Amino acid sequence: MRSTKNGKNMKLLGEAAQTAAHNPSIRIPDSKEVPVIFTKHTPAFQLVNVNFLLINEQLGQVMERFNCCMCEKCTAAVTAEVLRKMPPVMVAVRRKSDEEMVNILAAKHRSEVTKLLTKTVMIVRNNPKH
Repeated sequence: MRSTKNGKNMKLLGEAAQTAAHNPSIRIPDSKEVPVIFTKHTPAFQLVNVNFLLINEQLGQVMERFNCCMCEKCTAAVTAEVLRKMPPVMVAVRRKSDEEMVNILAAKHRSEVTKLLTKTVMIVRNNPKH
């Protein structure tokens, strides 16, 4: 069986990994910053839901852009609905050493999260829970 890992493909993969690795907007949070439900901490690894990080990164900007109420109840409603509709993207990280993997997955899923977040914000804006 022949491998598809020729020089061209490996070069392309390397460029994608380098591009994602230098994304300063995503960082692995300390275990104290993320609710226990979204991480599982062991001495060697921490499990992180990349979609949850992306939602937290973009939520304020999207809600403000579409003039949505930014109260705690509306923010929680948007977050819960987006998390319910998206499958979790979990990654096991070893403190700061695996930040590249989080950045690669974040780059891969960012547009999907943004699209669903925008739709959900519009729904909550038109039908607030308060």
